[in-house]
Amino acid sequence: MRTNPDWIKAAGRRARLAVERLSIAVILTFNGVGVTIGGEPSPVGEAGFRFPTIPDEHRHVEGLLANALNYLGPENRIMDPNSGYPFEGWNQDPAKGLFLRSFTQLTAIGQGMEILANIASGVCDNPFISREQALARLDQQAKSLLQDQVDPRLSADGLLGNFLDLATGRRLGPLTSDVEKSKLVAAFGADRAEGLWKALAAKGWIVPRQGDDAEAAVQRSTKFGWDHFDGELTPYRDNDSKRKIMDLLDQRVVMVVFVDNANLSSSVARSIGALLRPAIRDDPEAVELRRKLESFLDVQREGYAKLYDPSAGQFYFGRDATKNRHFGWNDLQGDWVTGHVDYLVNEFRGPATFVALRYGLPIDAIGNLGFKIKAYKASDGRVLHVLAPWEGSAFQGLGFELALTEMNRPSWRKLLEDFVDVEIDYSTRYKLPGFLSESYSGDGAQYTGIIGIPDVTVSPNPRITDAPSLYTLGAAYSVAPAKVESFLAANWPTISRLLSDHGPWEGFNTTRQEIILYQTSAHTFSLILGLLGTASDHMKMYLDSRGLGARLEAVFQPGVAVDMLSDRANVFAWDDKPNPVVSRRDESGFHVSSPSVANLGIAFVADDPRGVNLSGGTLALRYQSQSKSIPVVVALKPAPREPAVTGLIPTELFTTLARTDGPDGEVQIVLPATPGLSQIKEVVVTFGSASRGKPLDLTITGLKITPRT
Repeated sequence: MRTNPDWIKAAGRRARLAVERLSIAVILTFNGVGVTIGGEPSPVGEAGFRFPTIPDEHRHVEGLLANALNYLGPENRIMDPNSGYPFEGWNQDPAKGLFLRSFTQLTAIGQGMEILANIASGVCDNPFISREQALARLDQQAKSLLQDQVDPRLSADGLLGNFLDLATGRRLGPLTSDVEKSKLVAAFGADRAEGLWKALAAKGWIVPRQGDDAEAAVQRSTKFGWDHFDGELTPYRDNDSKRKIMDLLDQRVVMVVFVDNANLSSSVARSIGALLRPAIRDDPEAVELRRKLESFLDVQREGYAKLYDPSAGQFYFGRDATKNRHFGWNDLQGDWVTGHVDYLVNEFRGPATFVALRYGLPIDAIGNLGFKIKAYKASDGRVLHVLAPWEGSAFQGLGFELALTEMNRPSWRKLLEDFVDVEIDYSTRYKLPGFLSESYSGDGAQYTGIIGIPDVTVSPNPRITDAPSLYTLGAAYSVAPAKVESFLAANWPTISRLLSDHGPWEGFNTTRQEIILYQTSAHTFSLILGLLGTASDHMKMYLDSRGLGARLEAVFQPGVAVDMLSDRANVFAWDDKPNPVVSRRDESGFHVSSPSVANLGIAFVADDPRGVNLSGGTLALRYQSQSKSIPVVVALKPAPREPAVTGLIPTELFTTLARTDGPDGEVQIVLPATPGLSQIKEVVVTFGSASRGKPLDLTITGLKITPRT
């Protein structure tokens, strides 16, 4: 933004209009400098801030971003001095079980590097870290990453464990989350181990797995550990027994999580991209730093290859390197079932795509991600069909950042714009000063993913709807900058209460009308990076530098126009045998009628055995209906493959066909550009439980999918 006083005068009229809505003047303090949002625009440049990617008129965005950058102020000591890594968060309250300054996670490390790279390249000038200091800090972090990824106590096959313990000044892996009875047997003998196992469970230190008494979860509390061998554990309080027990319960482990590593890897790539900007590209320190970061990515290759499951065509969720087994669970028979990354609408969509591109892994890992689209009725009467997060969380819908040039892809741009419209509409309707997203809820120290909008949630479980947070406003700003600026302006009286000298607090509990006094690095960094909005540019710079631009384009390759009522497709209807269904096809469409629906379905099947490419298109379903509003599910089923891939989440679109008394009704649903839609064999419309036992008289007059431009 500009710092010229003439700009301040020229923009005064716009600012005064905003003041009429706000009715207050809010004073923010940055590094001892008073900055006003109220009577005049916020001249944050005078406090040492400069954000060239943010328009001058977006004063509230500038104010929020400047406050968030306070988090990096030296007095807040948010970076571990030994490694340079950011701590997990602000809060350190042992009495409440909060030790956010005792560890870190990979996502936060990567995001912190991105911010430093933005600073070093001149995109985010601030009074706390100079461009030169940013380069030096990046170099420290790069050295730490290179050391840690070859340390078997912290990593496996080049991939780091998901959490790093920083409490002792040394980087350590996290404490184990479970214990095996067989290890107690090896240490104490079978008879004594059985009694000890029961005593540990009675004491509450372990919780045996259901249906499998061979393994238990470790439960730590303020009454856990060396000094608390009393009650049921009194027979084991001699020092030798205590040492053996605590060695097992406090074992350090290496848990390699795909999503966390993918977040880190994609952030490292974007950091390299930022260092390719013209202002810094030829700087010798930047050149050397890019080399180190590229070396870090190179060493990860083997780890990612091991996390790809060719039989499932998906990435494993992760691997317990200490036990040498993939993450999963015991089924009802006690057998171990491995888990996979299997849903598209999540924060890992972009990072997982990057991993497949960077390491030449099969793009099936993205194509096999199922998704749901659900309908949301806005306050103005519009029905928006949006990609549905599993938990309804804005974080899952938007991710931490938009980094794969999604806004240059017509279908993704529309889907993301509609998703932001839903978030703003819901928050405005229920007076929420933020978006509902995974965060601290304000209920004690509860951190949960069940905070979300019920209407667009896949999970059937109840949502928390009174704990909005700020951090996803960053990614939303990358989608709809003017709308987010307006949302901030309208909610500034409350949002300004969340601002502090170390950046914004997590959120606001509207039931209690209380600030949620928690702050995490990942969320604060996500807000900063989203408001800067440089992620896609930096990722493109990186991929182009590696000659991977064409592979990215292939991921988003749009389909072709398809008419599923043409002579190149078969159409038929069915229902349960006791329920007669009458159907016919003529020049006006496909007619279906039934006196009483049970499990009615209509299938449109492409003649081409390879299916048709619906990626990035708009599905338009036209119809005539003499029935009341009918909820339907439109399933997009891929062509069969050899070998067959099973267990995939089906791709389904949820909508409603309203009664038509005149012109054709029409439902339009935008489809994401994704490899998973490139070979669709069947489009199947089914009628759910709301239609059972009711008559149906329906004509499908058109079913076309048209690429968006």
